Amino acid sequence: MVEFRSKLDSSKSRALNNSMFKKLLWLYVLLSVLLIVLGVVGIVYREDSSDFAAGIGLIVLGVLITPLCYLLSRFLQKYIDKSATYISDNTEEIYTFDEQYITLTQTMGDVFTSTFKGRYSYIYKAREDKNYFYLYISKIQSHVIDKSSIVQGSLEEVTALLKTNLGDKFKNK
Repeated sequence: MVEFRSKLDSSKSRALNNSMFKKLLWLYVLLSVLLIVLGVVGIVYREDSSDFAAGIGLIVLGVLITPLCYLLSRFLQKYIDKSATYISDNTEEIYTFDEQYITLTQTMGDVFTSTFKGRYSYIYKAREDKNYFYLYISKIQSHVIDKSSIVQGSLEEVTALLKTNLGDKFKNK
């Protein structure tokens, strides 16, 4: 059995947000390059001064699109953190992994306690990086487990359980 204990604070939503931004970075870069190329083509093949202005505008937008998307994702993260009152230092999470089940218990003082026990087949997909395990229960919903919060067992045991029970649905590093 492996157990993790941690707080459900904004660092977890930040980790997930950064992870999703990295996954979409290629799309932002591709869009940036496309806009810059369209701007250069507009300038090179311009027929009048309005084509030149449009070309410059596309180049500027192409240069700014990736940083703007990053800033938007950070803003949305802060909005979500403020609106989700359960994301706080007062909410404790306990993840337990055994041969057949994953158990998650969340407690926020005397306000609420929630316990979920499910088979590994409940997990849509899972992956790990250097610092976290991500257990997706749908394409856009995920549990984020900080590897440093392990209190029982080993990280190798969790990796083995996820590989065994999820097969190709588990990606590590």
